[in-house]
Amino acid sequence: MRYIVVILVVTIALIAAACGGRQPAQQPVPPAAQPPAAQPPAAPTASGRTVRVRMSEFKYEMQPVEVPAGTVTFQVENVGTVEHDFLIEGLDKGTQQLRPGQSATLTVDLKPGSYNVFCNVAGHKEAGMQMQLVVK
Repeated sequence: MRYIVVILVVTIALIAAACGGRQPAQQPVPPAAQPPAAQPPAAPTASGRTVRVRMSEFKYEMQPVEVPAGTVTFQVENVGTVEHDFLIEGLDKGTQQLRPGQSATLTVDLKPGSYNVFCNVAGHKEAGMQMQLVVK
């Protein structure tokens, strides 16, 4: 009988120790990873408007795609893995071919209308590397 009492006392002591006592120190939770910030809209420049253009395989990412008439500066960056360029159809103006990681600036005076911009590297326009720029 004494053996059972000892076991009961030890069991109760273990349960009390497990349930009571101090609260464990809380570890700070690291903040969740923030998504990359959205590209800010193009800002007006002293002489007109700036448009950011990112080129990659067979596509352009251009913000904004609608600009007011007048002087527009294109900041063009090749983020792809092959050479690309940026030409504005009807103006015969554009950048030279840019190697991956290179960038260039192109400033043009645009009248209202719709302009096709495209990559003149062989086969790129045909593969879909073109888009419309609207000038109002």
